[in-house]
Amino acid sequence: MENQQLAQEKLLKKYQQGLCTPEEKEIVEYLYIFAARSVKYNEEAIDDLQLRDEIWARLSSAHGIKNITEENTLSFPEQRRFALWKKISVAAALLIALGAGLFYRNTLAHPEQVVYTKDIGPGNTNATLTLADGKVIVLSDARKGDLAEEQGVVIRKTADGQIVYELADQGVAMNNRMNTLSTSRGQNYEVRLPDGTKVLLNAASSLQYPSSFLGSDSRKVELTGEAYFEVSKDKAHPFVVYSKGQTVEVLGTHFNISAYADDALAKTTLLEGSVKINNRLLKPNQQFVRSDAREQIVAVNTDEAIAWTQGYFMFNDEPLENILSRIARWYNVEIVYKDQDIRKKKFFGTITKYDHLSKVLSLLAKTRDVEFEITGNKVLVDQ
Repeated sequence: MENQQLAQEKLLKKYQQGLCTPEEKEIVEYLYIFAARSVKYNEEAIDDLQLRDEIWARLSSAHGIKNITEENTLSFPEQRRFALWKKISVAAALLIALGAGLFYRNTLAHPEQVVYTKDIGPGNTNATLTLADGKVIVLSDARKGDLAEEQGVVIRKTADGQIVYELADQGVAMNNRMNTLSTSRGQNYEVRLPDGTKVLLNAASSLQYPSSFLGSDSRKVELTGEAYFEVSKDKAHPFVVYSKGQTVEVLGTHFNISAYADDALAKTTLLEGSVKINNRLLKPNQQFVRSDAREQIVAVNTDEAIAWTQGYFMFNDEPLENILSRIARWYNVEIVYKDQDIRKKKFFGTITKYDHLSKVLSLLAKTRDVEFEITGNKVLVDQ
């Protein structure tokens, strides 16, 4: 820990003296703004008040924010925070580490270990909607407006690309008309279900649901993959999600489910409200983790679970194979390990999803403990 603190102090003093490289400057700003939101790092890591004032003054100038304070930084409007995160994504290198003791390794002085001839861009907003009669609609190709009508329910694409379901004739709609929204690797999409529930579907996922919930005692959907839910409140009609051995029952709440078939664990993370999952009660800031062998409830930082909805990969002491699995789904690539031992090495950090693949991998490579080569749609991983 002493080496970690010394590294931080040296970097902060370089910042104060105006000697940082652009990358180092962004790292300092990232660390100071977002450290207060982290469980692992907090303000106690920076105890020089004069240096803090200098950092805040520089931040104000660099980002055009008047009267910046520690309090208002953490309540930036979402668009401002999103833009700032994208701008300083390289700062994630500071938070990428192996093991419990390593924090910083002067990685900026070494070249990135990513080799490629053709880079790969990030995923996009798209999905396929399959209607009850078998009609398939590729949503990126569909114009805004009405897409279809199923027994009293109009399916519409809004100007911002969202799919919504609206009753055309109250009381006529039937709940046995099943629709399926599916994303491929490299895609995500948002849908507004017939009851008003908002669902953001992650890459390589599918959601099956009726075109109307009328006439049913509960609102049942089935998920494969990952999705974030903001469920409309309706005490008389519980919202139920079936996914990979999990039954999640809610009345109105926000939660995230990750239940990919090729993942060893299925995880349900609760942000607000309450959830009953496999007859166990889940509270906010808790996660239900299920494997073939066991089920348990653990306390978590919910930011990590929903980082993908905000445009980031966020990982905290996670094995490399888990991190690269998420990256592979979004960039639609295959991961090939030349050294199998590296799969279990652990990293933590935050990286934007909207850079090209080489940039994302380079932030991991800055640790000098992993190297990447992009060949066609394959990523070769070595150490």
